[in-house]
Amino acid sequence: MAEPWSLLPPAAPSPELIVAVGGHPLIAHLLAQRGITEPAQALAFLDPAHYTPAPPTALFGMDEAARLLHAAIHDRANILVWGDFDVDGQTSTSLLVAALRRLAGDQRVRFHVPNRFTESHGIRLPMLEEKLADPDFPPDLLLTCDTGISDGEAVGVAKDRGLTVIITDHHDLPSELLTLVPGQDPIAGLGAAAAGQNSIRRADAIVNPKLQPEGEPLRTLPGVGVAFKLIQQLYSLAGRAGEENDLLDLVALGIVADVAQQVHDARYLLQLGLQQLRQTRRTGLLALMEVARVNRDTVDAEAIGFQIGPRMNALGRLEDATVSVELLTTRDAIRAGQLAGRMERLNQQRRLLTSQTTAVALEMVDRNPALLDYNGLVLSHPAWHAGIVGIVASRLAEEFHKPTILLLNPPGEAARGSARSIPGVDIGAAIAGCAHLLLTHGGHPGAAGMSLTPDNIDRFRRELDSQIELNRIPVAAPGRLIDAQLPLETIDLAFAEQLQRLAPFGNGNPTPQFLSTQLTVASDRRMGREGQHRRLEVSSSSGARLPVLWFNSSEELPTGPLDLVYTISINTFRGERTLQLNYVDSRASQADVATLPATKPLVKLHDLRNQPISLEQLPAPAQATWYAEGTKLDAIGVAYAPRTAAAALPGRPLVIFSAPPTAHLLRWLHDRHQPSAIYLVGQLTNDDGIDAVIRAVAGMCKYALQRGQPLQLDRMAARLGLTTHIMRHSLLWLQAKSHLSLQGWENDDNVQISATPSATSDPEAALLLQAQLTELLAEVRAYRRYFLRAKLSALGLPAA
Repeated sequence: MAEPWSLLPPAAPSPELIVAVGGHPLIAHLLAQRGITEPAQALAFLDPAHYTPAPPTALFGMDEAARLLHAAIHDRANILVWGDFDVDGQTSTSLLVAALRRLAGDQRVRFHVPNRFTESHGIRLPMLEEKLADPDFPPDLLLTCDTGISDGEAVGVAKDRGLTVIITDHHDLPSELLTLVPGQDPIAGLGAAAAGQNSIRRADAIVNPKLQPEGEPLRTLPGVGVAFKLIQQLYSLAGRAGEENDLLDLVALGIVADVAQQVHDARYLLQLGLQQLRQTRRTGLLALMEVARVNRDTVDAEAIGFQIGPRMNALGRLEDATVSVELLTTRDAIRAGQLAGRMERLNQQRRLLTSQTTAVALEMVDRNPALLDYNGLVLSHPAWHAGIVGIVASRLAEEFHKPTILLLNPPGEAARGSARSIPGVDIGAAIAGCAHLLLTHGGHPGAAGMSLTPDNIDRFRRELDSQIELNRIPVAAPGRLIDAQLPLETIDLAFAEQLQRLAPFGNGNPTPQFLSTQLTVASDRRMGREGQHRRLEVSSSSGARLPVLWFNSSEELPTGPLDLVYTISINTFRGERTLQLNYVDSRASQADVATLPATKPLVKLHDLRNQPISLEQLPAPAQATWYAEGTKLDAIGVAYAPRTAAAALPGRPLVIFSAPPTAHLLRWLHDRHQPSAIYLVGQLTNDDGIDAVIRAVAGMCKYALQRGQPLQLDRMAARLGLTTHIMRHSLLWLQAKSHLSLQGWENDDNVQISATPSATSDPEAALLLQAQLTELLAEVRAYRRYFLRAKLSALGLPAA
């Protein structure tokens, strides 16, 4: 379903604000839109040198936690750091271990990161008992990071064994810490609970920003931010204040990868952390940036989020995140290279498993489209990987625009899985409403986890349907929010450099999105090893011309003038800085864009889906524009009418005879032809099995070679009723299997091929391409089933 576009309300920055930010009105405008209206606020936001951070001791429990750690180091106590396996937990653990070893020595500090598959999150008692019984390292002090706040039983066990227990975490508080008397210290009386009692209140110190009042600047700190504040206070007590600042590179990794809200102290620490990251000498980080192809000197939050973070997350999802802590704390360059290479291989494995799991999930929906009739999509499979289901649930939630839960249910075991939501649904609360059917559950509005007996899966699906309806939450403004409309000729490198002052971007400070209208695509060519990216050049009527990078493009561009939504960045290559626009969305140009969303003319929809159809019921091709694609048209006596064959004749009826492969193509057909009426038929007129598609593509290759012609991907896609993305993956698979060789992409549509096979086959690439191709075809089948079952209002067409 196409998102409506909306311009954010205009802001009127004061003259003082404009002066304070260097005289650029649009930068001041963007700040004012974000609620930053005072010059002092703006300077503190833009430059960490103007921000006054809260002292570590502003956090409840910090004084006592640092004092206890300082005393333990003085007494040569054994300190056990207990972390978590996500990137926030990995970086928190690495930071504490590195900092404490400087003060206490390597022999006095050890760590444990739970294994996702054998322990899950938190402090599991069997592993705690194992650590407590270790004769080589009997711990005296247990220090948690990014975990522990809900582990009262483990705290009780550790206290009964005589340990000092310090909890640092940032997750939601348990009920026993929520029953507070207004005005009292929320953690007063810690450690006073009776011996033998299992309670988080038996901890000697608790530091958790959720204990702070609403609105305080420290409340949004992630686990790594809490860990850094603790070390900051500890180093002050040790008379070594300032030495901890070289650990800020780890803080930056954790803040971005945990998608922490980048406001107040969290933003301040991220700004300093990025500065430190650009000059880091941390051996493991340098090795990781090398395999991730990240330039240390220019690394930013985007590089962390899309290149470094996924490689670190792959460890926690597929293997043992202990490797990451070793990588981030080692001083051995050879060992660092080995560990970074291991992370790179795991990341490739994660990509393959994600594609395979997505394809299986989409096949389930294709075989049983009634699953989409529920408010939440619930799928289960005995062989899914526990570390992958959350990623795939997120993809499916976006694909079908409904909360999605994927469950792993091996025979003889409880089913367990992950949920991902969409704006407007509190999935954590909805799942909590199903607690009577669950063994365990927990989460927040955007994501959650749960376990249940397999016999309850169907009941859970039905109960969740009701609970989602009860737990809908207001959405501020649906659709795509655009910060400002810009003429293309006003954008230059100097403006992009000014815009970078608003960075780092992320949760709490989204990357500004801009709109330019009535643009023409001057050039369009493929990039990337698999041709998955595109480099466009767009021009305006005034003659301005700028490059646009479109990552992972799989959609058709509008024909003729288009409106473009994009972000602005600076590309640095071999020391040269150039302006670059990054594609976000596009549509056929609309006449009135002054106030968005522009109102489209309403069209009459004739719903002929899922019923016997006679061609006499439809307007003849001479009086209407037809869309009919696929290899089965001849069998039903319908002429081939591809997506690009007919000239746009606004006002004529549009017949969607074939079920389109994507929602984007359906929207594109409407926007291109601007029909007076649409006849929705949705016949399944193509064979989209992977073997049939490969055979058809191979046949087209043979035909093109016989005539010495390049392949035209858009025509291939139309012939089969699929997407150019699928055509591209099919060709790359044929090349990886040494059936042909690709000579290079001429532009978006054309590719030259040679009958001479590539020198050597690439089985690993072929395996990944086959998995991705299977996923893409399953996605097409799932969308077609959705198209045939969805309510008319859900198709994104402006119905009268």
